[in-house]
Amino acid sequence: MPEFESLQLGFLVLARITAFMSAAPFFSMKGMPGLVRVGMGFFLAVLIYPAVHGMEDIPTEIVAYVFLVGKEVLVGLVLGFVSMLTFTAVRIAGEFMDIQMGFAMAAVFDPQNQSRITLVGQFMNILGILLFLAIDGHHILLMALSHSYELIPLQGAVFKTAFVAAIVKIFVGMFALGFRVAAPFIAVLVICDISLGLLARTVPQLNVFILGFPMKAGLGIITLTLALPVLAVVIGNILSQMEKDLVLIMEYLAP
Repeated sequence: MPEFESLQLGFLVLARITAFMSAAPFFSMKGMPGLVRVGMGFFLAVLIYPAVHGMEDIPTEIVAYVFLVGKEVLVGLVLGFVSMLTFTAVRIAGEFMDIQMGFAMAAVFDPQNQSRITLVGQFMNILGILLFLAIDGHHILLMALSHSYELIPLQGAVFKTAFVAAIVKIFVGMFALGFRVAAPFIAVLVICDISLGLLARTVPQLNVFILGFPMKAGLGIITLTLALPVLAVVIGNILSQMEKDLVLIMEYLAP
């Protein structure tokens, strides 16, 4: 039954795409209704399906086919998770800045990620999304998803031992990348702390503890404003790293 086999094959393509969209940046935004996400995944599956090479033998047993669907879902979730890790480095950088600026105590609830986030972290997150769309990052993700069917054919994903090490390396690199983005701001605010410490020793009558809060917050905002053009370029380079990480993970999952 060629029609039935085509339907099975199309559902496998749909499984990887919808799983990817449920974890990838921008596509996994909580404000997007689930029905819209499924409809978009179905539309992408229709576009990508003709370019997918058919499987030689599709399992006829329901248990084997369900296992294969779960495998495709896992591949999509892994690719979406890796792309989200790189994107999260921008948000981590903002939270590092907040710790030094004193805004970490004013954390707010982020409905998009269903978690608490600091003020500058939210600003960096929004800035990252805007730059992500400006550099056509969503198109890059869709092209990477389409390319995944060439590197990782259906029923061909192999979860090797080195794959786990690669995921851990990208996860650790996310924090290192976020810290490097926030390092100039941290350096400026540490110098401010040292200056306040010297001032407290020179003029003991001043309440440096109370004076330090508005001074560090104001200095941090001024530094962020002055560095915003450079910061936009840095965030763009971070988002370009996302494509390299996806290709790396696909090579580890390839048969």
